[in-house]
Amino acid sequence: MKKKKGLVIGLVTAVVAVGAIYVGQAIHYSSAQVFFKDTEIAGVNVGGNTASQAAAKLKTALKNQQYTLKDGSQTVSTIKTKQVDLKVTSTAALKQLIGKQNIWSWPAHVTTATADSLELNASDENQESVQALAKSIATKANKTRTAAKDASFSYQDGSWVVTKEQKGNQLDASKLAKTITSAIEKGANTVDVSGDYLQPKVTTTSTTFKTAKAKAQSITQETYRYKLSGHKITIPSETIASWLTFKNGKLTTDNAAIKTYLTKLSSKYGTINKTRTFKSTKRGTVKVKAGLYGWSIKVKSETPALSKDVLAGKGMDRTPAIQGSGYHSDGTDIGKSYVEVDKVNQHMWVYKNGKVVVSTDVVTGLPTTAHHTPTGVWVIWSKQRNATLRGQNDNGSSYASPVKYWMPIDDTGVGIHDSSWQPQYGGTWYKTHGSHGCVNTPPSKIAAVFANVKVGTPVIVF
Repeated sequence: MKKKKGLVIGLVTAVVAVGAIYVGQAIHYSSAQVFFKDTEIAGVNVGGNTASQAAAKLKTALKNQQYTLKDGSQTVSTIKTKQVDLKVTSTAALKQLIGKQNIWSWPAHVTTATADSLELNASDENQESVQALAKSIATKANKTRTAAKDASFSYQDGSWVVTKEQKGNQLDASKLAKTITSAIEKGANTVDVSGDYLQPKVTTTSTTFKTAKAKAQSITQETYRYKLSGHKITIPSETIASWLTFKNGKLTTDNAAIKTYLTKLSSKYGTINKTRTFKSTKRGTVKVKAGLYGWSIKVKSETPALSKDVLAGKGMDRTPAIQGSGYHSDGTDIGKSYVEVDKVNQHMWVYKNGKVVVSTDVVTGLPTTAHHTPTGVWVIWSKQRNATLRGQNDNGSSYASPVKYWMPIDDTGVGIHDSSWQPQYGGTWYKTHGSHGCVNTPPSKIAAVFANVKVGTPVIVF
């Protein structure tokens, strides 16, 4: 009986002793304010260290830490902590980490501390520098890497062709920054970047892709028609479809193709730069080369306008933007109101609504290279009263001729005006006393010419 009693007392004494050690060690960690044995921060062992001791150790250890960025077996880059201006956690922050330790769990740290390894707070203080470094690394590496490609579709040879997305291996700077940060926090010297690729933003299963493809098909079911100088031109649905493309997650049009289409349309129906067949008053049917008179589609502004109509997907029925002069919705060109200048007969007629309202002899330019009146279909682009015409004579002297009526017709300074200095008109007088190129008109007739023409009236000179 005495032996059993002694055994019990011994066991109690041992338990009390162990308990005292457990409590005492817990009190030690609480009062000493140190990290548990083998605690690691960013791969640096700070076990048993106070906050200030740990801060000093971290500063030394991490001053020149090197990290190797690996993509499989390939080394992408090698960096050091100084490249990211790494700031070691402050003593105050380390004290907070010590304070968060569960002092009653200290026995677990006698054998290991890996479960409670603490992270260096690089994500907040150093992220701006890490991101700049990651961007620099990615930019350099991506020059020799394959870019990911989004899914796309286009109309080819009468059908819609889908091109699936393609994965690449270019690095995503944002993902790379997070990976580098994580490596710094965990003290890992090798950084695996194989999961930091830029991924296709659009796949064939994406909602944006499916929606855009459905819209493209819907667009081609609408009617897109131009009303152009007496013609109605319906753009073929196949042509519309060929303009549609899906890029960067957005349905858009190939504006270069639209521009080409409009240019061809303008060339076919427009009248600018085209020789006219003209029924003259005295010389029968003649061919007159192009001048300023004529119109064309304003391709530059019409291209985005047509693109907008197509993408709206509601069809279209309108006249395109027109530039130049002489456009008529009924398809006529010169029409029934015009000025005819016959250089051979030295005569000018003004037609208004098909009837001659002015008929007069004139004096055109001297039949020389420098002073001839240019042949062409021109246009009265301005009307002025009491103007002064200025220029140079053949001998180099300047002249200034005041006129009461001035109607310029081309882009070189030629026009129709009164000429009080001419003693006679018609016949062969122009061969020796011709103008510098203008159509000299008798003062007695010029007012009637001025009154019966308006800006935009064609002037046929031949």
